[in-house]
Amino acid sequence: MLSYFRINDPYRLLVLLALLILIWLPMFIDTPLLTIPEIKSFVVGEKVSEGFDLYSELIDPTPPLASWFYGIADWVFGRNITVRHIMSFIILFMQSAFLGIVLISKKAFPENTYIPSLIFSLLTLISFDMLSLTADLAAFGFLLLALNTLLTELEFRSDHDETVFNLGLFISFASLLNFSYSLYLPGFILILIFFTRNMLRKYLLMLIGFLLPHLLLVVIFYLKGDASALWQHFYRPNLSFPNESLISIKSLFILGAIPMLYLVISIVMLNRKAHLTKYQSQVMQSMWLWMFIALIQVYFTPDFRPQSLLPLLPPLCFFITHFLLLIRRKKFTNLNAVILIAGMTTMLYLTRYEKISSVDFNELIAGKPSLSISNKRILVLQDEPELYVSNSASPAFTDWKLTQAIFDHPEYYENILLVNRIIAKDQPELIIDPEYRFQKFVDRVPELKKQYKRNSDGTWNLTRN
Repeated sequence: MLSYFRINDPYRLLVLLALLILIWLPMFIDTPLLTIPEIKSFVVGEKVSEGFDLYSELIDPTPPLASWFYGIADWVFGRNITVRHIMSFIILFMQSAFLGIVLISKKAFPENTYIPSLIFSLLTLISFDMLSLTADLAAFGFLLLALNTLLTELEFRSDHDETVFNLGLFISFASLLNFSYSLYLPGFILILIFFTRNMLRKYLLMLIGFLLPHLLLVVIFYLKGDASALWQHFYRPNLSFPNESLISIKSLFILGAIPMLYLVISIVMLNRKAHLTKYQSQVMQSMWLWMFIALIQVYFTPDFRPQSLLPLLPPLCFFITHFLLLIRRKKFTNLNAVILIAGMTTMLYLTRYEKISSVDFNELIAGKPSLSISNKRILVLQDEPELYVSNSASPAFTDWKLTQAIFDHPEYYENILLVNRIIAKDQPELIIDPEYRFQKFVDRVPELKKQYKRNSDGTWNLTRN
């Protein structure tokens, strides 16, 4: 089986596609429950597609490219989760194909092979969460483009300045989808320092390439008069690198048991039997550094979950591919392929249907909301995103940490102005307010007092428009 993918023939990818469709098909038929990041993507995407301005009218720290990505997804797919999962599957397959093509073109292995594409695709079976259509998928796509550019610089050490400039640009675009990807900028600079003799000018060009999209973003918001909102609701929350975990480390180790086992075996075999050129050795050392950088980035990623591990997959499939290429007997290579396919698929479905009790998805999967309401425009003044499963956000206070910081401090005049302005533009039909935070704003704004009536259950009803 594995020997089929050792041949440098792009049509082999069609067989890989057919194999992946067979593996993932039950997930498309029996769609998993919604995850918290998927709910957030629904809410943010709906407000963006409705035309609300980021950070001044949509109070959420989601990066701008991620917000627009969600807006496009809402416009094209709506809340159809099955179609979204199919789109994620297509993106993952295209990324696996691109990774294989890059490693072939850069001569990263002693032979040209599509085994990395196969291994990458199998590693994505670590969890059903990989099918979530979130901005992490798009950010990882830009990271693969950065990998291609990085290997070009390592291979040719060319004098073309656009290579390192593009490297900074790709990292910047990735950071505007997931801000924690900005950590790859110092990481890639470190790799280039170790393995190239670039002049200071090239590193400055790489820095300019990274800063250019961010500077353009600041200029656009400054011209709109929203520069302060950009800082308050995007840069400042993300510069703290919040890392809320939606899955435990124990669960993650169980999900990744097979890949980690193969990584250890690959390291042992590579130290004993690998015969690589100087360039291939440098690529291998670069992958070690990549893995170290990815571990740091994954630690600081927001909403940490299985899909957050995507940046770790290129070095993992790189080392596992090297191990498989070192095996000379065909029956042993095929045996390892069967173990990987069967093991990853079995783990995927056992955890999906909660047959392994030690793997806990309770924090990741949306639970039952506290109130039975549906088809309402609601403002939720508590940390309960599940309420948005059957309702829409109105107004766009979609991030609880930022919302809490605003509604807990009505003594600040700017907070009163912000709440009054946003509610006036997008009035909620129902406000869920168990701790009566909204009361202090009603007391200060007579117009709100005329529009909303408090109920005994901690909610407010809109009485008139």
